[in-house]
Amino acid sequence: MKNKKDSLKLPPMWLFNLLTGFRRFLYNLYFRMIPANVAVFEKAQRFWIAKAIGVACELNIADIIDSGTNSIEGIAAKCNTNPESLYRLMRALASDGIFKETDGKVFINTPQSDALKEGKGSMKYMIQHQLSETNLLLLSELPYSIKTGKSAAIKLFGADVFEHLKKNPDKNELYNKAMTNTSDIFSDVFTASYNFSGIKKLIDIGGGEGLLLSKILASYPEMQGILFDLPHVVTTAKNIFNKYGVGDRAEIVAGDIFGKIPAGGDAYIMKNILHIFDDETCVRILKNIKSSMPGHAILLIAETVISEDNKPAFGKLFDLQMLIGTGGGKERTKKEFEKIFNEAGFKLDNVIKTVSPFSIIEATMNDN
Repeated sequence: MKNKKDSLKLPPMWLFNLLTGFRRFLYNLYFRMIPANVAVFEKAQRFWIAKAIGVACELNIADIIDSGTNSIEGIAAKCNTNPESLYRLMRALASDGIFKETDGKVFINTPQSDALKEGKGSMKYMIQHQLSETNLLLLSELPYSIKTGKSAAIKLFGADVFEHLKKNPDKNELYNKAMTNTSDIFSDVFTASYNFSGIKKLIDIGGGEGLLLSKILASYPEMQGILFDLPHVVTTAKNIFNKYGVGDRAEIVAGDIFGKIPAGGDAYIMKNILHIFDDETCVRILKNIKSSMPGHAILLIAETVISEDNKPAFGKLFDLQMLIGTGGGKERTKKEFEKIFNEAGFKLDNVIKTVSPFSIIEATMNDN
């Protein structure tokens, strides 16, 4: 039986879809009612909120408020900033529901600013990573990538952004923490959306610091797990395994997805790996995994699946991140996933939508 301890309360999928559709209706209705030039100008101003959230993360403001320091002067003293300037930042964020201002320039946390604190449910490091100097520099080269179809990272750093991070330990540490944030956001969704019963050994390929695997193992006490990732990535995994009480059932294997993959799993997971690579490389990776999979094993891919319509979606925006930061990576539609799966000898069996930006793609080997 699954252990629900320390898991998020998630709405049922039907309610999530209903609320998402209603929000989209109201959003579109609002922008249809105002002049088009006002609408696009208003949308373009969202970058100020984005950067302001990033600064709040860098300054640890949500944690400072949580510790009991609420006045703008007190917060400014703790994070070594100018009180008047900090107030202008906080006022802007509070106007968007991130923090709340009360009388006397006193601020309290809201559910949204709680997500900027350390701990469970935090997106602090992911936001810092996305709004870092490196990423903003890449973003400034978006016109280059649009005009040429080439990676801005390769232009600026001579390598894709992941190779650049490897060569810069501080940036790489932030990236690893950012990936743990996304695992935290998705791990509860994954365990609630997919039934792992009957899977005795689970292999997480490119599983980072092991948070997703830890939570799945904690929910299924009879399951064994293997975390497989690069040597410099898995260094802190033991601490996370021990935190979730699964250290005796979780093995760490250091390696590369282009090399030898652990064999003997009943299921293999990859979260946000394929979107880094072009189609040809994805097929190569999938074939390599297949060579280590028993005939009964299943492959589970957790990524965004872009719908072929005009509806807004996280994947359509994050696809631009892949454009500037990778050498051919992209977010994919269901048809595009089917194509690379078929070429690698897999059959796409199911796409499971979740109450997150990510879907679970289930595939099995197709030897026909």
